[in-house]
Amino acid sequence: MYERPCVILIIIATVCTLCRSQRSFGIDFDRNTFVKDGKPFQYVSGSVHMYRMPRAYWADRLQRMWTAGLNAIQTYVFWDQHELVEGVYNFEDNNDLVAFIQLAQKIGFVVILRVGPYGCGEHEFGGFPWWLLRDLNNLEFRQMNTVYLKAVTRWMSVLLPQIRPLLYNNGGSVISVQVENEYGSYPACDHNYMGYLRDVFRQYLGDNLVLFTVDGNGLGYLRCGTVKGAYTTIDFGPGTNVNESFNYQRQYAPHGPLVNTEFYPGWLDLWGHQHSTVSTESIVKTLDEMLSIGVNVNFYMFFGGTNFGFTSGADPDYIPQPTSYDYDAPISEPGDITSKYMAIRNVIGKYLPLPSAPVPGNNTKKAYGSVRLSFKQSLLSYITSHSPFCTTSSYPKRFEELGQNQAFVVYSTILNNPEVQGKVLDLSGVRDRAYVLLGEKSIGIAYRANSSSLKLTIQAPGNRETHLNIIVENMGRLNYGGDLFDTKGFVNNITLDGQLLVNWTMCISGSLFDEAPTDFTMNKFEDFDPNAPNIYTGNFSVTDQAPSDTFLLPTTISNGYWEKGVAYINKYNLGRYWPILGPQVTLYIPSPWLIPSTTNSLTMIELQSSPCGNQQTCSIELVDYPILDKPTLMPAPLLYKRKPQYH
Repeated sequence: MYERPCVILIIIATVCTLCRSQRSFGIDFDRNTFVKDGKPFQYVSGSVHMYRMPRAYWADRLQRMWTAGLNAIQTYVFWDQHELVEGVYNFEDNNDLVAFIQLAQKIGFVVILRVGPYGCGEHEFGGFPWWLLRDLNNLEFRQMNTVYLKAVTRWMSVLLPQIRPLLYNNGGSVISVQVENEYGSYPACDHNYMGYLRDVFRQYLGDNLVLFTVDGNGLGYLRCGTVKGAYTTIDFGPGTNVNESFNYQRQYAPHGPLVNTEFYPGWLDLWGHQHSTVSTESIVKTLDEMLSIGVNVNFYMFFGGTNFGFTSGADPDYIPQPTSYDYDAPISEPGDITSKYMAIRNVIGKYLPLPSAPVPGNNTKKAYGSVRLSFKQSLLSYITSHSPFCTTSSYPKRFEELGQNQAFVVYSTILNNPEVQGKVLDLSGVRDRAYVLLGEKSIGIAYRANSSSLKLTIQAPGNRETHLNIIVENMGRLNYGGDLFDTKGFVNNITLDGQLLVNWTMCISGSLFDEAPTDFTMNKFEDFDPNAPNIYTGNFSVTDQAPSDTFLLPTTISNGYWEKGVAYINKYNLGRYWPILGPQVTLYIPSPWLIPSTTNSLTMIELQSSPCGNQQTCSIELVDYPILDKPTLMPAPLLYKRKPQYH
């Protein structure tokens, strides 16, 4: 339990005028409140992630949060975004954490930081870097494990010194830092590990800082998730019994402020499940109950944004999350002010002064019309001709062993006998999705989330092709749950009619698809298969001197569907599309990624079947509205029910 006498966190303002003028933030346990500059302080905060929007929109989104009446923001630091290559650190452009925090301070916010090392957040691998999975020997996550802690400690030695000058007591805006993340929902329950992290944070950030933990509103979560020396907070969504929930917090924090670190005004989406929504009525009712008794509230999320590129994660057992992280949040994915925003603002205004600045209007959206696309090269040919690294092995290797993070790896072998008609190809070990070809002709798809697809009966009458090629796609690593060993590629060997297939050549895509593919060459094979993975490109004109946001619509009445793949505007990776599954159909295109008054390019990597057919040319639309709620066969994800109880 959290002990009241802990002098590390207690900052009591003295009566002297000089002391009152100094910047200070802490906890007054006698008055059950935060204290900022010697005065009681209650925050109403919103979660926002700098990675999920272009840097050019940081100020816009933060300003919209400010006019909602929020006085704080909360944000994750995703480790993998900053250390994509082990030992090489990136804090530039959209990764410029210091600039983001300083911008928030300039607008008027104080900042609550969640630095992990694990973050969840529906982000690929929960923010862990992929290279932790290269060597699985003696590795355990989120516990006292030598291999894991060596990497964590090195990362914190780089990250935390950048944060220390930004602490509120040092003249910055950071008022508190989270230790780990909802650790009570992880089965390891290693209190020594939590203590180790706390000590590392103290080493680099000093003693004069509020550290905190957050867990679900249940004793089972709090028993494993709390640690002495860090203040205990909880999370829960609308419609929850407020008094009962804070009774759980009081079991571990008998004195101090009441805090809901994740109050959910929306919820996440999953591919193939209905779009999640949360009623405004339930949000404002529970919010009003909390603010009336002085609760410190953080909305998760207040602005969700977009999982651009390959950054979306997956839920267990394996259900990947879509590109949109709209979250049914008060500020929508393209930054629109919603009726939910205004209702929340009205409640906040009952308890805190609202800023004098008016609520901004919504940004303009524009339909740029039809874009004509043409076939450029098969994905198989492109990867094998541009791969930065190919290797051979008796048995297929995992992505991580090959040095590959995201996107694709091509696995190829020569069949001893081309007579494959009716034979069963067992791909049960695929992680996550396999596009199977004889030569360059598609013979099927295997997907780990569809067990019936993993044993593929080959239909290729008269086939004489002996080259078996398998393009494996990483759909996103698990970001939540008790098993984070979500390696990609093949985790088991491959058999054909029970016979082990050996002597594989593996070509990684490396960083080829972080930006739009270019430098196309002729196919190695003459025949074009419209049902195989292919790359298409096209151009369109933007006549505006100041372009507007727009949306890629991968389906039209005349052309049918672009079924599944990855799309790019100019060099920028917009993320994955999968409109035949839903619920997301459109992809958001932010205006800063469009080039004004000139020609822009659109690139599609269609993995299943384009509407082009054998014509090798077809079109796609850029529209001025999003579609995130296509009806699906599966229900919406259960709200607030992801955290398994570990007692």
